[in-house]
Amino acid sequence: MNQDLTPQVQEQIIEDFKKDKDVFSKVYEHYFEMILKYLAKRTMSGEVAYDITAETFIKAFENFHKFKWKGISIKVWLYRIAINSLKNYRKKPKAEILTEEMEGSLKQLQTDAKAEIRNLDEALFGDDDMQKLSDAIATLNEKYQQIVSLHYFEGMSHEEISKIIERSQSAVKSMMHRALENLRQILMPQTA
Repeated sequence: MNQDLTPQVQEQIIEDFKKDKDVFSKVYEHYFEMILKYLAKRTMSGEVAYDITAETFIKAFENFHKFKWKGISIKVWLYRIAINSLKNYRKKPKAEILTEEMEGSLKQLQTDAKAEIRNLDEALFGDDDMQKLSDAIATLNEKYQQIVSLHYFEGMSHEEISKIIERSQSAVKSMMHRALENLRQILMPQTA
C-alpha cells in the first residue's frame, strides 16, 4: 500500500517551501517511486515512465507555490499531474528507442506489473491467463483503465480515486463496476 505523508508533515512542507525550495526534495523522495511504478504499469515502458515521471515532478515543482492544503493531499495532486501528463504523452507521436540500461529497468518494471496483474487476475477470475487480463485491461477506455490501475495496482481506495479523477465516490464505484463487468465479458465470453 502506498502510504501518504501525514497531513501535518504535508502542511509543514508546504509552509517550508515558501522559504526554501530545496524542501521539495522531501516530496520527490517520498512519492517518486510510487508515481514511477504507476506510470510504468500504465505505459509498460521504463523509458516512457521515467520521462513522464520527470515531467510530473517538474510540473509539480514549478507549481508547488500554488498548492494550498485543503484536504487534498500532495499524493492525490501528484497523481492528477501524472495522469494528465500521461494523457498528453499519448496525444504525441511516438518514436522511442530503449537504451540497454533502460531495457533492464523495463524488464524489472514489467515483471513487477505482471505480478500485480496476476494478483488482480486471481482476485477476479482465479488462476486465468495473465496475458489475457493485461490485454483486456488495455481494451478498456482510458477512464476505466485509470480506475482499475489506481485501485488494484496502487491499492487506492474509492475515496482517493474520486479525489484524483475529481468525481464522486459513487461515480467511481459505478465506473469500477462497469470496468469489471467489461473485463468479465471480454475474458469470459458468453457461450452459444
